[in-house]
Amino acid sequence: MPSTSAPPDLRVSLGSRLDLPTPIVAASGAYGYGEEVRDFGGSRDPGALITPTLTVAPRAGNPMPRTAEATAGLLHSLGWPNPGLDSFISDRLPGLRSLPYPVIASIHGETLDEWRILAGNLTAEGGVVALELNLSKVSRAGEASILGSIEEAVAAVRAETDLTLIAKLPAANVEIGAAARIAEDAGADVIAVSQGFPGVAVRLSSRKFRLPGVAGELSGPCIKPLALYQVWRAAQSVACPILASGGIMTGEDALEFLAAGASAVAIGIASSIHPTAIATITADLSAYLASHHLSSPSNLTGAALRHR
Repeated sequence: MPSTSAPPDLRVSLGSRLDLPTPIVAASGAYGYGEEVRDFGGSRDPGALITPTLTVAPRAGNPMPRTAEATAGLLHSLGWPNPGLDSFISDRLPGLRSLPYPVIASIHGETLDEWRILAGNLTAEGGVVALELNLSKVSRAGEASILGSIEEAVAAVRAETDLTLIAKLPAANVEIGAAARIAEDAGADVIAVSQGFPGVAVRLSSRKFRLPGVAGELSGPCIKPLALYQVWRAAQSVACPILASGGIMTGEDALEFLAAGASAVAIGIASSIHPTAIATITADLSAYLASHHLSSPSNLTGAALRHR
C-alpha cells in the first residue's frame, strides 16, 4: 500500500472532468442553496454542494406533514419543493456561484423535453460543475419501463451538455446493477446510489397513514446495509465512479462505503442533526488515512472488493 509521511491528499476525481477537494459531499438539499451554511468556516466546507432537486416549473412540495419518525431513520415525502428553473437562475444561481466549493445541480424532468431544457439552460448559464439526474420517479410501470426511462433521460441530457453527469438511480423496483450499466452506457459519468427506500407509517390512534400521500422515502442509519449492498452491486457492474449515500452518520460509515466501492460519499440527514457532521466526517477520514499510511481516499476505494 502507498505510504507517506505527509498529510493525506483528500482530492478525488469523479470521472475525467470533475475534481473535488474532498470526497465528502453535501447531499441534495442537505445544505440548501448554501446560504444556510455560509458562516461555516473552511475546514467545514464540503467537497461539493448538491442543490435541492430542480424542476422546470416551480413546485410548492407535498402537503404537510411531510415527515414521520422511524426507528433509526426518517420517512419523508417532500415533493421536491423548488423555485423552478427561471427563478433558480435569477435568484439562486448568483449566490451559488460565490460559494468556495463546487456546486452540483440536481435536476428532474417529467418529460424528455424538460430534461433537455434543464440541462441546456444550466449549461449555458454556468456556475455548476455537474448535473445530478434525480431518476427516482422516472416510471412506475415495472422494471423494463424504469430501465428504458433511465436510458432515455440520461441520453437526452448527455446530448445537451458536456458537464459531468451523475445518474442518481432509484432505490427500488429495479436491479441496481442493471440500472447502473444502462445509465453508464447512455452517457453517465458517475453513478449515485442510494436514494431513500419506499415505506409507509401508520398512526394507530387514528388508524390512518401518517403521510397524506401514504408512501414516503426512508432515510437514515436504518438503510445503511441496504445502501452498502447497492454500492457493492454497482461497483461490480460499471467502470465509472460511484457517489454513495444512505445512512452515513460517522467517519467510519463513510470509510465503509469507500471500501465497498464508492469514490465519494454524500451526507444528508447527518447534517440536519449535526451541522458540523461533514467537518467531523472529513477529519475522521483524514485521520484514518494517515494512521493507515494511505496517501489518498482512492487507495481505499473498493478495498473490500479486492480482499474477498
